[in-house]
Amino acid sequence: MKKAIFGTLAIAVLALPALAAAPESGLKVGETVSAFHPTHVAGPLKGTDGCPPCTYGNRPMVQVWHNHDTDANLEATVKFLDKKIAESKHEFKAFTIRVAFCENCVGETEDMAKAYGDTKVGIAHISSTDQAITDYKYNLDREVKNTVIVYKNRKVSAKFVNFKADEAGLKALNVAIANVDK
Repeated sequence: MKKAIFGTLAIAVLALPALAAAPESGLKVGETVSAFHPTHVAGPLKGTDGCPPCTYGNRPMVQVWHNHDTDANLEATVKFLDKKIAESKHEFKAFTIRVAFCENCVGETEDMAKAYGDTKVGIAHISSTDQAITDYKYNLDREVKNTVIVYKNRKVSAKFVNFKADEAGLKALNVAIANVDK
């Protein structure tokens, strides 16, 4: 009997990491995006601190907030979003917002934009101490690589935390974009 209990307990303890919830980050579905002013280094608002939700109002949009993601994942995400912008008949917009933890870090956003080349995706950065981090409920923990928010009419319709730009991730993001870009 003791062996059975210890065996069951051992299996339960080993399964805990698999059952652990994904980290929370970002506005929830149904919440409203708010104004914020990142520094744009590429894309339609380049050279400004224009507010994406204010500038583009009720249009379908995606914001990709990131600070611990890999270059490869971000680049694949930007390329995918650039393609979706080109295909859109409803003025779909997309922005990446890099959360910067230091003054020297902002140059990395410019390097990232150069690496992506000519893109219609807005590439911006914002300080980790900016009020937008709180307003958008962005989780700064290292376990959060990125948070993708899909919305239209300023209402969040889908959210992805630790989005992976692999086949399954891009398929799910494509469905979420199709739901707002109609």
